[in-house]
Amino acid sequence: MNFDGHDFINEAFANGAIAAVISEKDKKAKNTILVSDTTKSLGDIASMILNKYDPFVIGITGSNGKTTTKEIINSILVSNFGEKQALATQGNFNNEIGLPLTIFKLNSVHSHITLEMGMNHPNEINSLAKIAPPNLAVITNIGEAHIENFQNRKAIANEKKDILRNLQNNGVAILPKDSDYFEFLIKDLKNVKVLSFGMNEEADITCEILNEKKILIKTPAYAFEIKSKLLGHNNILNILAAVACAFQLKIHYTKIKKGIENVNTVPGRLELKDGMEKSTIIDDTYNANPSSFRVAIDVLNEFKGKKILVIGDMAELGENSLIYHQELCRSIKETKIDIILGIGKHSKELIKLLGGNNVWFKSKDELVEYLYSCMKGSTVLIKGSRSMKMEEVVKKVIK
Repeated sequence: MNFDGHDFINEAFANGAIAAVISEKDKKAKNTILVSDTTKSLGDIASMILNKYDPFVIGITGSNGKTTTKEIINSILVSNFGEKQALATQGNFNNEIGLPLTIFKLNSVHSHITLEMGMNHPNEINSLAKIAPPNLAVITNIGEAHIENFQNRKAIANEKKDILRNLQNNGVAILPKDSDYFEFLIKDLKNVKVLSFGMNEEADITCEILNEKKILIKTPAYAFEIKSKLLGHNNILNILAAVACAFQLKIHYTKIKKGIENVNTVPGRLELKDGMEKSTIIDDTYNANPSSFRVAIDVLNEFKGKKILVIGDMAELGENSLIYHQELCRSIKETKIDIILGIGKHSKELIKLLGGNNVWFKSKDELVEYLYSCMKGSTVLIKGSRSMKMEEVVKKVIK
């Protein structure tokens, strides 16, 4: 539901506001400032605040992993500088309204600010990076998120690259070495230092997986072990991206280790929960796109015993949406997942392609009732796009 802030001007003044920025002439009154574009003005005010306090700015974008990477980086900064000096985006306030609202919390004590920069339409990253030009810019990956608004993945990569084009003087780019767009991202960057991260041995920051929870992090200067509470290959890459930031900031590895190990799972992102019938629920309902779905499926596949995948549709994929769901079918067939349950128009086609004992449902109530009958002792991954509200399923099957 959308609201027009102009309808709440009087209420705002009644609650203590001393001025209002407006764009409707008929609302002009005492203590109002008339502008042509209130969203742009919000960004302009945020830029003024940044210039006033001049913190070190870390900007993060990417198709997946932005929020988790932001949480890890901020935890490391808190570990090293203290809680009062580090400010970060709350939740996923990462658009042209959310980013300025984060900056509004800045004060003279903050030395570092970590800003998540999201994108669902062209030129959005450029706008956000102009509000808050980063000293250090992170691109977690290039995937298919919001591809309905772009021609292809290369167009998405080009939009993400805007965060690099807006780096401050002597800025540093933290980039995914494993990405097939790595060379594209570094091409024509001038006066920009690049630090790469990834499983690729040629990456500046890489690692060796010792077991399910323990990782040996390798940097150009030192190596150290960490234990992580975060599940999945994708989260290992998020950790490496954060380590690259900390390495550039010359933070001691003991503080990096402490920061990483203090991070808990972000709600709704591969979050482990105790389920009914002695089951384990993997709640990955925060959102879904093809690349994040593949990561989640790989995580489920690593669990022992009976495995159930509950799928809701992936949204914002444009005219190729059905194709992406069909390709997901191929990824599922390569796993040892026992049962797939689906809800949503495109998931219906996916379940048809899978065949076997997999089932599609018209309603969540029917899906949950069936899930109760087969989930005993199993690991259940539940995932879908925000619009599918798959968290409603999670609530009905956890203890």
